[in-house]
Amino acid sequence: MILYFDVVLIINLIMNYVILYLVALILNKEKVYYKLFLGAILGCIFLIGMVYPKFAFLTKLPSKIILSIAMVFLSFSTKNIRDFLKTISFLYIISFMMGGGVLAFFFLLNLKESSLIDTIIFNSISVPWWILLISAFTVFVFLKYIWPIIYRILAKDALLVLITIVLDEKTTEVTALIDTGNDLFDPISNYPVIIVELSAIKSIFSMDLDVMFKEGMEGNLEAISKLAANSKWANRFRLIPFESIGRNKGLMLGFKPDSVTIKYNKKILTTKDAVIGVYQKTLSQEGTYRALLNPVLIN
Repeated sequence: MILYFDVVLIINLIMNYVILYLVALILNKEKVYYKLFLGAILGCIFLIGMVYPKFAFLTKLPSKIILSIAMVFLSFSTKNIRDFLKTISFLYIISFMMGGGVLAFFFLLNLKESSLIDTIIFNSISVPWWILLISAFTVFVFLKYIWPIIYRILAKDALLVLITIVLDEKTTEVTALIDTGNDLFDPISNYPVIIVELSAIKSIFSMDLDVMFKEGMEGNLEAISKLAANSKWANRFRLIPFESIGRNKGLMLGFKPDSVTIKYNKKILTTKDAVIGVYQKTLSQEGTYRALLNPVLIN
C-alpha cells in the first residue's frame, strides 16, 4: 500500500476543521473561521512523526492530548476552566463520533483492504479517503439538522423557560424554547438574539412601533427606517440577518430591550446584553412556546 502524505495531510486538515466547526456549532460559540483553520493546522502537527522518526513522540497519546488542548485555546475563547473542560470534552466526543462513522461505513460497505487504492491509515485499518469525508458530512448533517429536532422532542418540557422582557418600564412574560438551532447574533453589538412572536410582546410597543413590526421586512424598508429614525427608538432598532430552510438569506426586524430575565433551572438570570428579534407568525402550532431562546444566554 502506498501512503500519500499530501493526501493524509489534506484529509486530516479537513477533518480537524470540521470537528472544530461542529464543536462551535454545538456549544454555540462564536465562529472565527481563521482561528478554526489555524487550530486545524495545529492538529496536523502529529503527522510529522509519521515522516521523521525522531519526532515519533508526536504520534503518542500524551502529545495528542497536548495538541488537542492547544487546538481549543487557539480556536476558541474560553471564559473559565469549566467552559474549557466542556469544550475539550465535546472535541473528543465529536472526534469519537467521526471515528465511529468511519469504521461503520468501512464495515457497512464490506470493503477489503487489499482492494483499496489511495487509502490512508485509520486506527490500523486502511480506509479510502472518501469514507472520511462521508463520515464528516454525515456527522455534520446529524448535529446541525437532525439532533436539534431529536433533542427538542425528547426534552421539550425541560427546554421551556419563562422570560421577562423589559422596555421603557413596561414588562411582558413569554414562554421560550431553548433552541439549539438559534445561533443568531446582532451584527452591531454581537449580542445573542431571542426570537419572539409579535403578538406576545406587542403590549409593550407604542402604536407606531406596533405598525412597523407588523409590516416587518415585507413592508417598505425605507418607510420602516424613517419611522424608526423619527422615534426615540432610533438607537434600539435592529436589522438581523438570518438564514432558514427554504430561504437562503433574510432580514428580521428587532430591538434592544432594557433587560431580559430568564427563569431557568431554579435560577434567575438577568441580562442587558440581548436583542429581541420580532417574528410576525406563530412559532409553535400548539402554543407551548412563543419565543426561541439563544442557548448562549443560559451558558
